[in-house]
Amino acid sequence: MIQAEKCKAYLTDAKRYHRRHKVCEHHAKATVVLVAGLRQRFCQQCSRFHELLEFDEAKRSCRRRLAGHNERRRKNSSESHGEGSNRKGVDPHMKESHCRQGDEKGKIATSLPGNATYKHFQIG
Repeated sequence: MIQAEKCKAYLTDAKRYHRRHKVCEHHAKATVVLVAGLRQRFCQQCSRFHELLEFDEAKRSCRRRLAGHNERRRKNSSESHGEGSNRKGVDPHMKESHCRQGDEKGKIATSLPGNATYKHFQIG
């Protein structure tokens, strides 16, 4: 049973996401949908319909979920930049020397902090 009133869409050929949440693609993206007699909007974070007053402007995520999302982003951003760095995104170990010398073959070894997959590589 589709949640949006008077929706004639068939979910049998719809994406799995839309079938699981009983909402067609059109109503999942619509700014206003009539559900249970109330003007609502589908929240892409909660995967449910909320009343319009829970959203800011034309946003597709409710205020509560956006606040949590933004808080996590701020937390991760402050952790990744470090507190002692005076230049954003610059590795503190690279401040003294901008030019590195290569080995006898002219290759320069370097490492990327925090990325186990590509821990070391050479520029040659």
